[in-house]
Amino acid sequence: MRPSRASLLALCVLLCLPGAQPGVMRRPGYCPEFFPECPFTLFPSCRRDQGCKGAKKCCFYQCRRQCKEPWLSLD
Repeated sequence: MRPSRASLLALCVLLCLPGAQPGVMRRPGYCPEFFPECPFTLFPSCRRDQGCKGAKKCCFYQCRRQCKEPWLSLD
């Protein structure tokens, strides 16, 4: 039995989330919002905030995890 694409995507997202890894420090700020559904997920360019230069955060944006400038508030 082959796993569905949705279950593989969910597993990939859960494994790549910085909060799912104990002892990982998260940088302050919020990731930019991205609302459209992705038909597929591209290869991530980062796995956690520490993989990004400067104050950037590792965020899911435009169908992949990548380093983005954080939002300071959600307003």
